[in-house]
Amino acid sequence: MWGIMGLFFIFVGAVVWILEHRSNTEFRGPPRQQLITICWFSFSTMFFAHRENTVSTLGRFVLLVWLFVVLILTQSYTASLTSMLTVQQLSTGIQGLDSLRSSSDPIGYQVGSFARNYLIEELDIPESRLVQLDTPEDYARMLDLGPKKGGVAAVVDELPYIESFLSNNCKFQIVGPEFTKSGWGFAFPRDSPLAMDLSTAILTLSENGDLQRIHDKWLTRTSCDTQGETEIDSNRLSIGSFSGLFLICGVACIIALLIFALRILCQYSKYSSQVVEENVELPVMERSIRRPTRLTSIKDLLSFVDKKEEEIKSVMKRKSSEKDKSHRTDPCSEGGSVSPT
Repeated sequence: MWGIMGLFFIFVGAVVWILEHRSNTEFRGPPRQQLITICWFSFSTMFFAHRENTVSTLGRFVLLVWLFVVLILTQSYTASLTSMLTVQQLSTGIQGLDSLRSSSDPIGYQVGSFARNYLIEELDIPESRLVQLDTPEDYARMLDLGPKKGGVAAVVDELPYIESFLSNNCKFQIVGPEFTKSGWGFAFPRDSPLAMDLSTAILTLSENGDLQRIHDKWLTRTSCDTQGETEIDSNRLSIGSFSGLFLICGVACIIALLIFALRILCQYSKYSSQVVEENVELPVMERSIRRPTRLTSIKDLLSFVDKKEEEIKSVMKRKSSEKDKSHRTDPCSEGGSVSPT
């Protein structure tokens, strides 16, 4: 997508340079300067900061179409980026425990969890805001309702239970940093042999990677990641999203170039015919010294295209006036005769 956009920026800049080169002094100069002008003009249109003025009708037409395309591109990418950055805050606006404490929304917790006492005793949250939930289905139902419809704004629970719930409910997520509660552990009777065996087993599982594999198997949101990637791919801007705009811009550039080429060929034909007539009127000896009279080589055509349009029109107008003047002053052209004195 970005490669196609870059090619179109350079292509449109080159088209505008071709259309403006014969009539606009800002698009003339040494080859290095003209190349810099093409690149600068092309990419500055992305920010509508181009300083060069277009004076030809065809150049303005192409620039108008291209600025419309650039406007659609920038607005689309701005909207897409804004949507990506704000999608997490569209539901409740909860960012973590701090925003949860400062709000007055109901908070859900699991029956029998330490979270109830933690919220009341350590976070000073009124008990009237707490909602008791029994099953993961209650979690999903109350979160779907939201605080404005009798549900809850968030659920505070132990991390394993939350991860297990999220592995099957992809539209919810953890927000804010995780917090820990001191004093976690497994209690056994004094001198119980199970304490050593359990500690050894947990350490072995942790060292050989089995503990992480168990976590990944049961608590990783694999299906949610796949679904999220599918949604991102479906909403991602691609070349197909702007194929119509690029097609319109390309057709406009081609039409402008064809009209420009026809104008050049017409002017070149008139200019060439005037040069031929001028050489025909010269004496035979002078005609034999001059170069061939017809301008038909590619080099002559390119030289003609590189000249200023005003200069070409001025030369053609001057030759036309000289031709008319010579016809008026030629006695033979008026049908008269000269008598001897």
